[in-house]
Amino acid sequence: MDKKHWSIAHDIAFDLVDWGTDPNELGKVVAFVRRYQNDSEAKNRLLSLVQRLGNTRNALIRSRQTQRYYQNIQEACDKHLYDISDTGDILMILGWSLRLMRYYRVEPERAVEEQRRPQAPQQTPEPTPMQTPQQPKKPEKPKIRVGDRVNATILKKDGFKVTVQLQTDNNEELIFEHPYYPGLVGAKIKLRVQGVSENGVVTKVIP
Repeated sequence: MDKKHWSIAHDIAFDLVDWGTDPNELGKVVAFVRRYQNDSEAKNRLLSLVQRLGNTRNALIRSRQTQRYYQNIQEACDKHLYDISDTGDILMILGWSLRLMRYYRVEPERAVEEQRRPQAPQQTPEPTPMQTPQQPKKPEKPKIRVGDRVNATILKKDGFKVTVQLQTDNNEELIFEHPYYPGLVGAKIKLRVQGVSENGVVTKVIP
């Protein structure tokens, strides 16, 4: 899979996770495309299916959220697959989007669980008559973790490379690769953190 298709798979997975979509519903769509992958009208069948399921209240409703899931899938397909016509490419992109959805859903949850683990209570020694009680420390700002979203400003666009400045304590300037990224220079955007150093500096972001 080339860089463009890989980027599209990431974008679809990010959008569907951000919109709270159940990966199982995308899995059904992938199975549908696989079934008709040798059909010249496979893409039209796919778009027709998700549109019908997203707008028909009686279509395969397992919960009140199911129809919204298919509306999300329809929006993601219209947004990211508009210039992809080869059925094999569509199947490969959606298959990887499904895998990435499951990854993006699990990894941030692990970080949250680690943060929630109870720590042993610290005992504060009582000051002796000759000691001055210590002033309480100011609470530390929460550290940025992998999976967090941060605000940023686009500084430069050069082909696939987009240079941004993060709105964090360190104001990091980073570059991420994204073909046909729609943001303009000077635009305010949100990015997802993919790498953080031991001292809390963000080292990698993606849209």
